Amino acid sequence: MRIQTLVAGVCAAALIPTAALAQQTCEQRQNSRIAGTVVGAGVGAIAGSAVAGRGDRSEGAVIGGLAGALLGNQLSKSKADCARAYGYYDNNGVWHANDVARSDAAGYFDRNGDWIDGAPRGHYDRDGRWVQAGVDASSAGYYDTRGLWVPASASGYYTQDGRWVAAAAPGYYDRSGRWIATAATGRYNSDGEWMPGQASGRYDANGVWVADPQPGYYENGRWIRGEALGYYDTRGRWISTDSRQGGYASQDRPSIDERQADLGQRIERNMQRGQLSRYEGQKALRTLAAIERDERSMRNRRGMLGARNEAALHARLDRLSASVREDLRSDRQGDLRYGAR
Repeated sequence: MRIQTLVAGVCAAALIPTAALAQQTCEQRQNSRIAGTVVGAGVGAIAGSAVAGRGDRSEGAVIGGLAGALLGNQLSKSKADCARAYGYYDNNGVWHANDVARSDAAGYFDRNGDWIDGAPRGHYDRDGRWVQAGVDASSAGYYDTRGLWVPASASGYYTQDGRWVAAAAPGYYDRSGRWIATAATGRYNSDGEWMPGQASGRYDANGVWVADPQPGYYENGRWIRGEALGYYDTRGRWISTDSRQGGYASQDRPSIDERQADLGQRIERNMQRGQLSRYEGQKALRTLAAIERDERSMRNRRGMLGARNEAALHARLDRLSASVREDLRSDRQGDLRYGAR
């Protein structure tokens, strides 16, 4: 029983510096190993003395101190350090870029202080939860003019000297709808025209930069007007971060599979009723089949869709659904001759 209590006390001591790491910056994490050793040794010695017999308190303190120092040293040791970090997120989910050689960068620290291998691929939502984005490593971020790596999802970031760069982007679309890949600061107006140097956002009560909703976004070089929340990856692909896609609340919106099944049944039903011509119906079904094939290829090994792919599929289903409605409307107006209600 005394040995079990001693082990429990030492382990509790070792967890103290580990918990503290969650609130530390990148540089402070590198120095936490010494603190972990000291705290582990001190609390381990106290625990060892307390659980040892009356005649063995000194020996118990020595054993507990050595064990606590060892565990404290090991558990407070980071898996990696800032010499190999792209950067780190602070407690508010804001990115701090690190001055590290590209060949040495291997991972980053998340907002909880945990080391994550590879560059960040996603964003923190309004509730502070990490949302993974289905993008490849080359599209997840970019290097600014200082050689600092910045996630594409970041609406701003701190440089290694603590200077804030607001609303940076991995590129922008010009007036011809061509993607210009370059680190840039600016915003789009309601006509899709890029306004350089005019960051669209504000500081909240905590002094954290919050990007404003955009008046639209580009998809394959075409401007789509309407309020949108999201960001562009380094290839110019729009990745939505809006929880109310297409007017649905995230928890109420039908899934991709549900929408595909519903749309397929609607097309077949209107063809059987003579309200949709065989030509238009078959054309719509071929388009739906192509969407279903692409959807299967987009899913990862666990059968999950990334946020960008899911948004793109919803947009394609929206266009197909609108096309079917237009065909039915034309029929009701007598523009087509393959049946009427």
